[in-house]
Amino acid sequence: MTSQQPMDEQLVGSLEYGNYKASVYSSNVPGEFKVVYSDPTGHALEEAPLTGISTYHQREQEIYKRLRELSQGAHPRRNPDRGDAGEY
Repeated sequence: MTSQQPMDEQLVGSLEYGNYKASVYSSNVPGEFKVVYSDPTGHALEEAPLTGISTYHQREQEIYKRLRELSQGAHPRRNPDRGDAGEY
């Protein structure tokens, strides 16, 4: 039962706010996830890393907050932070 995903990433969950969606992928590195935020048409708006956590559920509120911001017209981030949200 082996299934190779692109770049060793596996979809582990998705969250929705309005018609906006966040797809969460786990990597082959423990504690590393990637979130892909999409608009109502399914077009990917931005990608953001989640690191240093055992499950994306620990950061679910941050993901919902970003979905809400995007649904209210926030501009997609071009260079997402590599650490926690809000760090530069």
